[in-house]
Amino acid sequence: MNPEQAAQSQAQLKYVELLLRKGMQEEARARLEELVRQEPPCTGAFYLLAVLKGEDGLPQEAAELLARTLALEPENTRVLNALGGALRQQGELEQAAAAFAEALRIDPRFSEARINLALLLKEALRFGEAELILRAGIDLAPGSVRLNYNLANVLHAQGRSLEAVAAYRETLRLDPDHLDARQNLLFALHYSPQSSRREIYAEHLKAARSRPFRPPRQEPPARPTPGGRIRVGYLSPDFRGHAVASFIEPVLREHDRDRFEIFCYANVPTPDPTTRRLMGLTEQWRDIHGMADHNAAALIARDGIDILFDLAGHTSGSRLPVFCHRPAPIQVTWIGYPDTTGLRALDYRITDALADPPGAADRWHSERLLRLPRSFCCYLPPVEAPELVPPPCGANGGITFGSFNNLSKVTPEMIAIWSRLLREVDGSRLLLKAKPLADDGVRRRILAGFAEHGVAARQLELDPGQPGTREHLEQYQRVDIALDTFPYNGTTTTCEALWMGVPVISLSGERHCSRTGASLLTNCGLADLVTTSEAAYLDMARQVAGDRATLREFRGGARERLLRSPLLDAVGVTRELEAVLAELRATSRRRG
Repeated sequence: MNPEQAAQSQAQLKYVELLLRKGMQEEARARLEELVRQEPPCTGAFYLLAVLKGEDGLPQEAAELLARTLALEPENTRVLNALGGALRQQGELEQAAAAFAEALRIDPRFSEARINLALLLKEALRFGEAELILRAGIDLAPGSVRLNYNLANVLHAQGRSLEAVAAYRETLRLDPDHLDARQNLLFALHYSPQSSRREIYAEHLKAARSRPFRPPRQEPPARPTPGGRIRVGYLSPDFRGHAVASFIEPVLREHDRDRFEIFCYANVPTPDPTTRRLMGLTEQWRDIHGMADHNAAALIARDGIDILFDLAGHTSGSRLPVFCHRPAPIQVTWIGYPDTTGLRALDYRITDALADPPGAADRWHSERLLRLPRSFCCYLPPVEAPELVPPPCGANGGITFGSFNNLSKVTPEMIAIWSRLLREVDGSRLLLKAKPLADDGVRRRILAGFAEHGVAARQLELDPGQPGTREHLEQYQRVDIALDTFPYNGTTTTCEALWMGVPVISLSGERHCSRTGASLLTNCGLADLVTTSEAAYLDMARQVAGDRATLREFRGGARERLLRSPLLDAVGVTRELEAVLAELRATSRRRG
């Protein structure tokens, strides 16, 4: 291409970019189609058209255009990075990784390609490789917010919570307004016993003072005149195949529609069969994914919501800044997060007296705690659950302990306690199941942790998990006794274990995340499995392991026991919740 032709092509590309900025997509596409057919070809047109094809959900066409661009400019890192993205969209993960890696070979400082490669490896559970790539990038650009943030996420995914906390703090030092880093830091603090309750509360209050939770002052969103049924809105990113869905679905199903009108505000990027099932349980479904916070708040206000629920707290995909616009007169947090939000915009938090005992718990919350009479939640067992079978110790002779909890909950302190149990119960073994165990480096770290306490690898089975719900639950057939984690107890895993007939030994502490086991087990009539010290935890595990007859009896009557408990009393728990909501609205109206 001679200089005159090059100048003409650049002028036409600038015109196309102008059309795109004005939203004239169709005309821009038509111009680009002309440019890619001209001779000699305009490489910039290939790239721009490929980007548009990718946005249109046509990754194969995008990849073809990018490959033609690379034939002309083989070391164009921007094009290589885009090609990696298009190949990733098609599921061609190895080829995508090769494209990102080639871009990095040409320009090691190209952080976007580095992060894309690390994210791809993280999703493939190749955490060690992702970590090395990110650390190399930080060595080159230590002030990069994105590199530090992604490193923190990779560390957290491996269960290395203390290191993740340090990396999130470094991200926030570089960018104090980084919302995701702030919220991930708060969540990560709960996993280690080294974080005190006072420290965690102080961090929540500090987060509440940060810019993302202090939106500019605006006129309050317009609201219709209240009246008729109580309008309840549930806002969550987890209206999908997620643990939270197992606890909100029975409530959505059982709400009294004569008294309550139910709205769901879904921040779900990729709806799935669970999403579609939940959509059928609510009268009004609103998709707020990608919607600006103030626009989402205005939508909620226009719907005339009386009581708005946050179901995510400081977890991935949450929309807590929406609540800071005060779209509803009463705002409540529930289920999805085991602590205060720290925000004045949230008025109440739903819990129970077992998970948050009156007195001490109230002092560490910015919200007022509202305690349901029995259980703070109700559980919906998966329909795919297999039938119960006898405990495996009857066939293999030895006791198999198990933990299927998030690997971040398997702290060095927890490994020390479990190691002692494995040494003291002859012939016992431990089945750990968690996705990160697919990574060799993660497996070596866990095995080394147990080896430090005298437990050989032959006593451990490290399982990265199964893809389907039924296959996941079938693994409980290999477990005699489930071991709860501390200081962050299981919730869904405890419910699943009990439904599969596996007793759960729990260690209870002071804060909600270390008392969910106490609430769930007590509400199932199993308070004797709740302990309050490491010594008692070990003693109870040994005692249960030594009583094979009781293990068989427990498994045989497990589901009948749960069906009689508050944990599966969806109607009863929903009515108890509704009584609280009705009183809240009545009180609000008296004050108003």
